[in-house]
Formats: sequence, structure tokens, C-alpha cells
Amino acid sequence: MPHHRTLTPPERRGGGAPVIHAELRRHYDKLYDQLLNGRPPRDARPVLDVGTGDGLALAAITQGSPLHGVGVDTAEPGHWLGPEGWSVIQADAQRLPFCEGSFRSALMVDVFEWLRHPTATLAEIARVTNGPILVVQTDWEGLWFQADKSAVGLRADRAEVGRDLVRAFTRGAPDQLRGRIHAASAEAGLEWTSSSVATITTDELKPNNLAWDVLESIRRYLVIESAQVRARRFDDWRAELQRAADDGQFTMLLRRIVTLLERRAS
Repeated sequence: MPHHRTLTPPERRGGGAPVIHAELRRHYDKLYDQLLNGRPPRDARPVLDVGTGDGLALAAITQGSPLHGVGVDTAEPGHWLGPEGWSVIQADAQRLPFCEGSFRSALMVDVFEWLRHPTATLAEIARVTNGPILVVQTDWEGLWFQADKSAVGLRADRAEVGRDLVRAFTRGAPDQLRGRIHAASAEAGLEWTSSSVATITTDELKPNNLAWDVLESIRRYLVIESAQVRARRFDDWRAELQRAADDGQFTMLLRRIVTLLERRAS
């Protein structure tokens, strides 16, 4: 399910597989523990990954573990970067081709905001899952870049340009995201085992780190894919962020909503 807003790093030139951003490794380790939900891995498998895409987010969470299962996406399977031993199929998440209770765990990472019918999708995932469902969604409305104006001479108009560019990139992302996830899951007959906000920050801007790749995604979407912004306008703002980072005066912050769900006891 490819979309322009993503935390997965782009595939590197030369055909090398993407690497997981260092800033996200601890976050993904915690997601693995939440997916297990206190169970040994053998009791958490097979796992269903909905909206698996190229499998990179799945690999970030499960690589090197004994978990296995099935990845599902509406797009035809392409270049797979996920863990070995997983099946990948093309299917509609509202009509999954599995019997009731086929899986012991389910996972959905950065898919919720793109669902046209979230309640129906969650209900269908619950039908085929006899165990916890982990829903992870980046709250793009909270994406934030800061550069200390006094330290690097950042012009006020350039700071406003930066805010406009971020708003253009995140336009359409749902607001009140946590409430939307909770409402859809309740309507789907699911209970919340836990719900939390993971805050991810970085004060570095260098090739292939998280902030670098998020800015590359913003530029690719605004300048190339949607042609909303002239390249020079974006590049001038980014250059000022780089100067701030070089002076130790840069911060990027974003948040992820992490919700663990279970089928409501009948």
C-alpha cells in the first residue's frame, strides 16, 4: 500500500536493501514486545500483516525472531524487503481469504489513515485473528521541524515557508487520530488492551538518517510527484535546516499512536 507519507527509508541507489533508521530501532523493539503481549513467540504465530507493502516495516519489527505468517496488501506483490519465510498475497482487507481465527496476532503499520472503511477493515481483521491486533499509525499532524533562529540567522519568512511546506505534505492526514482509531475499533467490536503515544525525536540531519529521509520524502512529493512547490523554494528552506543542524540547533519531532486491540468477549 504505497503512499507518500511513510517512515520507511527509501531503497538505496545501487540496489542495496534499505536499513532501519537508528532513531526507530528502540521503537520497533517495543512494538515487537507489544505484539507478543506477554506470550512466547510460538503462541503469537502465525501473524497477519495488513498493508504489508514491501515488508520493510514488518522486517523492522520481526526480523531475527521466530515469528512467521502472511502479509496482505491491495497492491500486487512486488520487490519483497520483508523477513524470509513469510507468504505475501494480494487481497482486500475487507474480504480476507482466511477462515475465522486463522491467526494468533495481527499487525497494521501506517495503514489506518488510508482506510476508506476503517470499522469494516478492523472487524474483518478481528474475524480472522484469535489474539491481539496491533495498530500503529504515525500522527503526521504533529510532524515538526525546529531550528533556532537566533543561532543560525533563520529568517522569519523562511520559517513560515517551512511550516507551509510541512502543512502541504501532511494535508489530508486525519486529525484527532487517537480518537478516530478508538471509535473505529469500538464499532468493530474490539476492546483496547493498551493505547499510547510514541514520541520520536532526532537532532541530527545527515545522509540516510530519519530526518534526512523524511525531508527527502517531502521534497519528492511536493516538488516531483505533485509539483506543488518549486525546487528552489524547498531547497532554500532545507539548506537553512542543515545549517541549524551543523550548529547543533536543529530538532525534528513526530509521534506515533500505538493501540493494542482484542476482540470483545461475547
